[in-house]
Amino acid sequence: MFLLSNAVRDYAWGSRTRLAEFLGRTPSGRPEAELWIGAHEGDPSRLPDGTSLGEMIADAPQQLLGSRVADIFGDRLPFLMKVLAVDEPLSLQVHPSSERARSGHARENAEGIPVDAPVRSYKDQWHKPELLFALTRFEGMAGFRDVPGTVELLRLLSLPWADDLARRLEDGPPHQTLEAATTEILSLSGRGLARTLRDVGHAATHAEARGRRTDLRNRSSGRDRRLVNREAVRVFALLGGLAAKYPRDPGVLVALLLNHVVLAPGEAMFVNAGMIHAYTSGFGVEIMASSDNVLRAGLTPKHRDVAELLHVTNFTPIPPPRWQSIQRGHGFTHIEPPVSEFSLTVGRPPLRRLPASGPRLLLVLDGTVEVASERQRLTLVRGDAVFVAHEDGPFDVTGDGEIAVGSVPA
Repeated sequence: MFLLSNAVRDYAWGSRTRLAEFLGRTPSGRPEAELWIGAHEGDPSRLPDGTSLGEMIADAPQQLLGSRVADIFGDRLPFLMKVLAVDEPLSLQVHPSSERARSGHARENAEGIPVDAPVRSYKDQWHKPELLFALTRFEGMAGFRDVPGTVELLRLLSLPWADDLARRLEDGPPHQTLEAATTEILSLSGRGLARTLRDVGHAATHAEARGRRTDLRNRSSGRDRRLVNREAVRVFALLGGLAAKYPRDPGVLVALLLNHVVLAPGEAMFVNAGMIHAYTSGFGVEIMASSDNVLRAGLTPKHRDVAELLHVTNFTPIPPPRWQSIQRGHGFTHIEPPVSEFSLTVGRPPLRRLPASGPRLLLVLDGTVEVASERQRLTLVRGDAVFVAHEDGPFDVTGDGEIAVGSVPA
């Protein structure tokens, strides 16, 4: 087992306190957004002697990854873990499929675009499905809402632009009308965009207030609270803030088309390739295929590649993508989404014989724990992370705390 030093990334949407509190140190004063735990070349974890985790694995993949994982993924750790501290909405984004990532990476290499260039869309050749496990209440937008639900929401705005969009969404197969609507919205610019954003922002603020007043009256009178479209109220609250912050960003309007997802602590959301999404608030653990490929279309000052995002986006409407297939055991939760790179186990000690083979990343979420394999014993506190090699075999966890373990599915 190897104790890791992990990089913190600052982004405008990050928190000035949460990651510092998690790591037990004084806040830096900057918006700290992501703690990276893994071997991705963009910000690899490091051993106490300064060696990167990726370099160590490349030197001995059979021993550290195990032959099964090394045969499939070569000499690279196939997953990456992060801790996200979201105080402001992230960019509206999509991650590509494996095939699109390979072709996009090769194309940008041939064009001579440096990997670290701000205009680079494909930083590596890998896809990036991801799972978010909420440690606090966590909110986001993910996937396209069913058309009837979106039409109902749009009509609550009482706005000609929204009424016209609702009519066009009903005029054809859902995936086609949603693609046409998204393409049209993201092509808006100039005064027309500014006027539409201003009108929608004002209408959303008024619609939110109406919804909350109706909800309050229903509660006080004992009437059915379901008469209020509560998702619409949350979306309108978010939209009003986004329109004020991004007065010339068409991505704000795309938010009207997306599922608004609210996770309670201990719930999870799976985002597959092609799913448009943006996290908006909360604190959680994220595990993903080890990639940094992000195609953005709005809610960000960063490079936007709208044409490529539209090409890779899946416009078929889906229910809110909460991950329902969660195995719960004595003291732990195990989540295994439909990908070959990663699974996630979260639990409280005592935990016995945790994933017995392959590479594992262990992160302490709370308290103090002792991690013991046949070869080694470590005492860890909140914020500590270790790489557990295949050759370490199974391990036990005792103490008073909570851990998250990323591993490769058997």
